[in-house]
Amino acid sequence: MSDVERGIRNEIYRSLVLLGADSMLLASAASWANGADDDAVLADVRNWNEAKLLELKEWLPTMTGRQFEAVQEQIRQYEEARAALRQAA
Repeated sequence: MSDVERGIRNEIYRSLVLLGADSMLLASAASWANGADDDAVLADVRNWNEAKLLELKEWLPTMTGRQFEAVQEQIRQYEEARAALRQAA
């Protein structure tokens, strides 16, 4: 891994910390920053994303007002990005 790649991985990890990312996601990012197998990290992050999506959808009916709208928008953006990536593949 080049110094630039290592630097990018470390900066992404620190960005996730500042955003208050979940500890499971941080663990995947940390292992990736330390040179873990890309395929394994990709699988971990995909699993985390899908689990979080299901959690948000499960909790959505209990939300109201701005919180409901914000989470609904997060779900929409995620699903739109996922669909775009599938079409590109």
